[in-house]
Amino acid sequence: MCEDTQKESRIRASIVKSLFATHQPPSDMSELTQEKSRIHASFVITALAAHQIASNMNELTQERSRIHASIVISALAGHQAVSYMNELTQERSRIHASIVIGALATYQLASDMSELTQERSRTHANIVKSALAY
Repeated sequence: MCEDTQKESRIRASIVKSLFATHQPPSDMSELTQEKSRIHASFVITALAAHQIASNMNELTQERSRIHASIVISALAGHQAVSYMNELTQERSRIHASIVIGALATYQLASDMSELTQERSRTHANIVKSALAY
């Protein structure tokens, strides 16, 4: 009877081992599926992080372009102001030259009038001398 009991125990142990062996693979499969899901999630997170970095870089590039445009516009405005100042300075110089030319013309006219007056006086003096000489 002892032999039968031992044989029966071995059979039961064999069945238990068999059940345990068949139970282990699904557990391993579940673990592998979870690991696969974690790896997949890691890939998705990495892709999202890369997309976010690219988006941030794009935003920074646009901001840099706006700043550059602002600097260029500011420089152009400064250049335009300098150009206007240069134009105003040239106009002031032309006005000043016109005033000087006008004053010189007036002086020349006065000088010519003075010369004509002196010539007239000399002519008049010559006429008087001629008349007195006869």
